[in-house]
Amino acid sequence: MMASKVATIRYLISMGSQPYSAEDNRARWPRTVFATLLLALLLGIFISAGTWQLRRADEKSALENAFSAGTAATTTGLPIDDLQAAEYRYRRFELYGHYLPEKQILLDNIVQDGRVGYQVLTPFRTGSQTILVNRGWVPADLDRTVLPAVPVAAGDREISARLNFLPRAGIKIASAESMDHGWPQRMLYPSRDELSAALDLAVPDYQLWLDADQPDGYEREWKAVAVGPARHYGYAIQWFAFAALAILFYVLLTVRWKRRQDEAPDMDLPDD
Repeated sequence: MMASKVATIRYLISMGSQPYSAEDNRARWPRTVFATLLLALLLGIFISAGTWQLRRADEKSALENAFSAGTAATTTGLPIDDLQAAEYRYRRFELYGHYLPEKQILLDNIVQDGRVGYQVLTPFRTGSQTILVNRGWVPADLDRTVLPAVPVAAGDREISARLNFLPRAGIKIASAESMDHGWPQRMLYPSRDELSAALDLAVPDYQLWLDADQPDGYEREWKAVAVGPARHYGYAIQWFAFAALAILFYVLLTVRWKRRQDEAPDMDLPDD
């Protein structure tokens, strides 16, 4: 009995020192199947993420191209309706009218150069239409109860501004309803209907970015996108590199397992 135990211990020691064993050989197929399934899962994740980044890069390239085309397009002075907004996005407009400074909206939680602040939306009356003009960005006070002063004269004037859609949140987690009781009012990613209700005015579903050389504005450095397509291309390359590394590790492991299997002796436990 003692001799049998000693033989078993010797066998277990030899198992630990062998590069591959008969037991490993019997488990090779389940191990390979698991590795293959894991590889398929990882490839699905990595390739999907890389493809999504490429789509985002293409979308932002298209926006930048539209921004450049709008800059070169002929300036028009005719207000347009919501159905035409996409066609005229980033186009520059010259409009004659006057601001309505009594009721203004502060677009809340707008970050610029790492600072939190507001964009100022001021109604502008031109002909029979009222349009929201974004006069730029102002910093927020550390005390959230203190709102910035954003006065503007109400006299007639001509403005030059570029058309864009109202900002949208990826996930809207708070109501756009203002908690302020006076003017200006803060709103977080408001829709056109919410803006119309707050102002008690019918406004279109777009805004006008006031040109940087126009008076009565604040910080303005308008861009089609905050992050350009180059960053998304970089992220896509990283995800595809992860996919390539996953394939490389899979090949190395399967080759190693196959080599160890071929080198493993057919060993059985000793009889009692």
